[in-house]
Amino acid sequence: MRYQWRLILDPPMTGKDNMDKDLEIMEEVSAGECPPTLRLYRWSPPAVSLGYFQDENEIVNMDACRAEGIEVIRRPTGGRAVLHHHELTYSIVVPEVHPFINNGGVMDAYRAISRGIVTAFNLVNILASITPEKKGQGRLAPGSCFDTPSAYEIQVNGKKVVGSAQLRRDGIVLQHGAIIFKLPAALYRKVLKKDYLLTESERQAELGESAAGLQDLGYDISYDRMTRALVKGFSMVIPAVFTSVDGIIKQKGD
Repeated sequence: MRYQWRLILDPPMTGKDNMDKDLEIMEEVSAGECPPTLRLYRWSPPAVSLGYFQDENEIVNMDACRAEGIEVIRRPTGGRAVLHHHELTYSIVVPEVHPFINNGGVMDAYRAISRGIVTAFNLVNILASITPEKKGQGRLAPGSCFDTPSAYEIQVNGKKVVGSAQLRRDGIVLQHGAIIFKLPAALYRKVLKKDYLLTESERQAELGESAAGLQDLGYDISYDRMTRALVKGFSMVIPAVFTSVDGIIKQKGD
């Protein structure tokens, strides 16, 4: 059996517009106005998104963000800060009772969605693995999502390449995440406040140990190619038939 899903492929938008649209889709799915939805998008200009419970005064260097032309926004989801720059972002909105996430909890959804992403990576010959239910070591910057891999997130060559966060409301799951193409490590250092428990040499030694972008790891992958792979990968694991909002784009899972 194949399930009907909606596919949205958006052009780059501002951080606020991206987060507003994810919430709008969540409301539409909750109201029964549309089927479960996979959305793929990018950001312009670059933005730091804070987890819902993070304090921007503790995490973000606002002067550096202004100087670099980087927006600061708050996500509706939890988790830690993410600098959205050279990445492709996915969001999935689906009822909690949908068979794709096994009618399950937070970790069930993470596991199911990670399977879709890993399948997409395999389609473009990127060997990826899903992290177990334990946290790794090392840190990129204090408060950063890419400090350590969390349970059921995705690594390539031992580096975290996808960071995800989740929200549940009225029986609906919203999970979105950044698939990193180039990790802007130096920019992370500028826009997120320093961890004063570490010396500068210790911070530099840890730089890049826990996370990387796909292109940083030597994979010659474009945004368009990864977009196609994600649509195909999710169509295989859900399994789904995707139809776009305007009814033009259709993807079958075979």
